[in-house]
Amino acid sequence: MEGNPVTDQPFVYYIRGSRYSLLADAGNSPENYQKLLRELRELSLPKPDFIALTHWHWDHTFALNTVSCPVIASDLTNAKLKEVMLWSWDEESMRKRLTTGEDIQFCYDCIHAQYEDPTEIRVRCADITFSETMTIDLGEITCILEHRDSPHSRDSVLIHIPEEEVLIGGDAHYGDYYCNEGFYDQKRLDSFLAYLKEKPFRTYLKGHDSPSLTKEELFRELSLAEVR
Repeated sequence: MEGNPVTDQPFVYYIRGSRYSLLADAGNSPENYQKLLRELRELSLPKPDFIALTHWHWDHTFALNTVSCPVIASDLTNAKLKEVMLWSWDEESMRKRLTTGEDIQFCYDCIHAQYEDPTEIRVRCADITFSETMTIDLGEITCILEHRDSPHSRDSVLIHIPEEEVLIGGDAHYGDYYCNEGFYDQKRLDSFLAYLKEKPFRTYLKGHDSPSLTKEELFRELSLAEVR
């Protein structure tokens, strides 16, 4: 599903095997998830059997309360979702989180662009969790979920589809907007680059901006990363 930079709706990827289908992330709202289901019906494709989360950030997870299939997340992602479940979404609470650093201005603005009434937000946890890796056989298509400490978020999960030579990174290759003002930490970047170098893939699927990069394009983009 296409992204929307105004509301920070990310790209959402649907992987179909001969037996099951999996969605990489759910999107930023029930409204956009229902849009996705309509698009699947138009293509005569079944609803996803599983949803795998690439990380906890609101734009990838706030659609979850409207889904009926099992949700898969890393232990770290699920722990963060449990924390966010306790947040209130009235204006005073949202502004207070900006002062405490729990949330950031960009997310505050995009949530208000997506939700006419943010108090309607309901956060859901995962049904299935894993610590390091998890392999899902969809039938002739394999999804290998790998928890990595990425430049973007400590809980990033990348989804490797070896049969297609595809790596779904979501936002993993971006800078850290919560802890480093969008810049890159050198040690985390170096570790991520070493991981990417060893991973056999040709196509990298992104969360925002444009859907995909080749492996070579991804390395060129990361060579321009601003480190702080």
